[in-house]
Amino acid sequence: MQPTILGIIGKPLAGKDTQADLLVAAHPEAVKISTGHIIRAVREEGETHRFWPVLEPYLPMMEQGLKLPDEPILQMLGDVVREQVAEGKKLIVIAGSPRSFEQLDGFRAIAEETGSKLMLMHIDATNQETYRRSALRNEGRIDDTPAVHAVRLAEYETHVRPVYEALQSSGAIIEIDGMRPVEEIFRRVEQEVRRRTYEPETSLPAMAKR
Repeated sequence: MQPTILGIIGKPLAGKDTQADLLVAAHPEAVKISTGHIIRAVREEGETHRFWPVLEPYLPMMEQGLKLPDEPILQMLGDVVREQVAEGKKLIVIAGSPRSFEQLDGFRAIAEETGSKLMLMHIDATNQETYRRSALRNEGRIDDTPAVHAVRLAEYETHVRPVYEALQSSGAIIEIDGMRPVEEIFRRVEQEVRRRTYEPETSLPAMAKR
């Protein structure tokens, strides 16, 4: 099986990380890379984190809900993807990117460099639902306040939606309804991923059959 890089984009709290986690749980050869998780780990770990020199100048932007510059994000993701492909991972799920046309071009370059297939997915949810999920998450995150969530939604409209619409118009993105129950969404995500990456005779994992 050719390595596959799956980039999942969508509004904040649309369900990107949840579906990425379910995919990794269903596939031993898969790994999840979350740009948000890495950035928060850099903030918490500080100077001992390997990506501190790359991301430290931009941490205040994350806390405000703003999109970080493309260059450091691509540098970070490129390093991690190359490592995971070298370790033999076959499905690399990136939750939250690409978030700009420059990042999309960077993803294509990383896929070509690593001999990977690039697959892109968009999970959609209403603004009202993302606010509801943000209020319920209760993880003590700086970016879970209504004010910061509003900024994150505005950043999505400015930076991510144009990428999504361009990919949508060319039929180059998988569209997922994020308003359905989690397991129903996962069945659709799993179906689309398997149809594009795995042999048809491969049986679905137990969770995908429910």
